[in-house]
Amino acid sequence: MRDANSRDVDTDECFWLSGPKRDRTDARYGHCAPPPTVDDDARADYEAFLDGAPLPGREHG
Repeated sequence: MRDANSRDVDTDECFWLSGPKRDRTDARYGHCAPPPTVDDDARADYEAFLDGAPLPGREHG
């Protein structure tokens, strides 16, 4: 797939991964796209990030 930046090694499926954005415009093609899917095991970290916390592994200080 031409616009993919990631590939599932088990299924060979191509897809786009976007970094999280606090303004919730995580989708690749802007506000027209559906909201991002957030896995349950990442939801607390994602919501904390939206509230201003650093991303896990990117803490400064």
